[in-house]
Amino acid sequence: MLADFHTLPEESRIWIYASEKALTTDQQNYILELISEHLKAWNAHKVPLTAGVTILENHFIVVALDEDKNAASGCSIDTLQKTIQDLEKELNISLLNRLNVFCEIDGEIESIPSFKLKTIANGNTLFYDLTILTKSELNTYLKPISEGWCARFL
Repeated sequence: MLADFHTLPEESRIWIYASEKALTTDQQNYILELISEHLKAWNAHKVPLTAGVTILENHFIVVALDEDKNAASGCSIDTLQKTIQDLEKELNISLLNRLNVFCEIDGEIESIPSFKLKTIANGNTLFYDLTILTKSELNTYLKPISEGWCARFL
């Protein structure tokens, strides 16, 4: 069941899909429409899931699920992943590359391959922590690399 992302509880589980390049307005509208259609019928073992979607910073597609009502199952998560894979093909974009680190460099978001991170960034460079699990953590997902999982690449 589709819900307004912004009204979902702060403890909602989230999935973040990151585009290496900034998404255009047309791409964002298409993505929101396609994922919203998926969420309208999203279910786990025939039980409707209450979820919403938003796009942050023109790069990050965030799907939130209110697990207080019903939790996702492996199969339901697989259907969401399939929708994301379909979007990648249709729009010729990458959304599932977990080897990139998204950093704020000179006021812009840059997608940096993890093996190149030490040549471009330092411990004080801000990065978007896409490993967060709840909607409330979006308030602090931009943090110094020294405080994140990717510090080991420096």
